[in-house]
Amino acid sequence: MKKMLIMVLLVMVSFLLVSCGDSEVEEKQIEADEIPTMKIVSGDTATVTISNGQFMPTDLEIKIGTTVTWNNADSEEHTVTFENGDFDEMLPVGASVSFVFEEAGMYGYFCQFEPGMRGLVVVG
Repeated sequence: MKKMLIMVLLVMVSFLLVSCGDSEVEEKQIEADEIPTMKIVSGDTATVTISNGQFMPTDLEIKIGTTVTWNNADSEEHTVTFENGDFDEMLPVGASVSFVFEEAGMYGYFCQFEPGMRGLVVVG
């Protein structure tokens, strides 16, 4: 009888541990799903602000012919450097730079000083 009671307790504890693990995974998935990463722009212009060491918004979806302007509102210099090499501009503090997207495609970009600082423009 004592062995049976111990077995039942072990099964219950195992069940509780597995249940707790699953709920943590679900919470993380919900948090990740709630974070918007893409801003859809319907007009002819879009603005990306550089602040706190990041591009905001990180990703844009625009139409062909849209002008995107990056404003450096941070306390350090940054660059807007396209991964394909088509555009590479230095942005001192307070400066702005613009680019007209004339071809459909995906344009990844980053800051040369902070390679983890990345963004994406999707042109369609």
